[in-house]
Amino acid sequence: MKNNHLKIVVIDDSPSSILLYKASTDKLPVNVTSFNLSAEAFTYLKKHKPDLIILDIIMPGMDGFTLLKKLRDLPDHKMTPVIIMTSKDYFQDRSIAKQLGVIDFIIKPLRFNEINKLLRKYITSKPTLKAATV
Repeated sequence: MKNNHLKIVVIDDSPSSILLYKASTDKLPVNVTSFNLSAEAFTYLKKHKPDLIILDIIMPGMDGFTLLKKLRDLPDHKMTPVIIMTSKDYFQDRSIAKQLGVIDFIIKPLRFNEINKLLRKYITSKPTLKAATV
């Protein structure tokens, strides 16, 4: 793990999505840590502050929005940049995401090049990770 690389946490219950995110970032200056359960991710995030979180909404147990609400209650994660990547494209979800400070809301399925391009956009804007339209 390179210390000067952007630290990204991916939380998605789909093993194929996690593999796609990791493959899409292989040549980028990032370190990716992934979780397929929100509860495990929350335990990790209580002790770690990544530069960016990629979060799915629909997951077993704790859904992505519940996890994000819990994270926003932690002092270290009030402003952590979060990108929602989900198969749900509902106005209500976009509204909740905006209220929770999500910087981007992306609809699955995504392809390798789309993920790579999206992450390059945010990597080049670091350290501020500019907000996008949700």
